[in-house]
Amino acid sequence: MKIGEVLQVIADCPQSFRSVPEEAVKHGYQLLTEPQKVGQDIYFYIKVIK
Repeated sequence: MKIGEVLQVIADCPQSFRSVPEEAVKHGYQLLTEPQKVGQDIYFYIKVIK
């Protein structure tokens, strides 16, 4: 992915509430919003910043 692009991640594991944001920040990406739960799915929006 290129700088400025946004990745949508859809997960269904409750642990992803913690692990996805931690990994995104750890690898230098920006979490754009708080995780959003829709039914059993959890949506994350992650922006490439470097």
